[in-house]
Amino acid sequence: MLALRNSTSQFGLISIVLHWLIAFLTLGLFALGVWMVDLDYYSEWYQLAPWWHKGIGVTLLALSVMRWLWQLMNLRPLALASIPQWQQLIAHIVHVLMTILILFIGLTGYFMVTAKGHALSVFDWFSIPATVTGIANLEDIMGDLHALSAYILMALVGFHAVAALKHHFVNKDNTLLRMLGK
Repeated sequence: MLALRNSTSQFGLISIVLHWLIAFLTLGLFALGVWMVDLDYYSEWYQLAPWWHKGIGVTLLALSVMRWLWQLMNLRPLALASIPQWQQLIAHIVHVLMTILILFIGLTGYFMVTAKGHALSVFDWFSIPATVTGIANLEDIMGDLHALSAYILMALVGFHAVAALKHHFVNKDNTLLRMLGK
């Protein structure tokens, strides 16, 4: 049975669940964001798609912070001995960049939505008040940064996925299996 916490050789259930939840939400939010920017005013999804995007985005941000805190309180499984040091360094840099980008995308989304002083509603359960307003073109600047950062994140996610598949199918090591709980 898989332990909740990480060990020196294996990721625990909580780390695995957080990893895959964040991965699927990130991919889903990107797809939703790309799709919704082309909706016209008369589309039935014109209001609903951003409502989902904002709520899921705040959820993703909260899960990412939880994952970061969980990583601080947990062991990190040791790298496989067969993985060269330079690959371990690149993997670490890519993980850090993906985490920073998810946080940055969340913040730019928040500032974009609240730029005109309106609170950010999260699934109509609660609202996050605007904190920075009155800056000319803030909504447009944050929107551009939000989109650019999302595309950069997707490039890193693609690199990360290809590297994991390379380890599994070419190197035939346990890199991917450890994040699948095996």
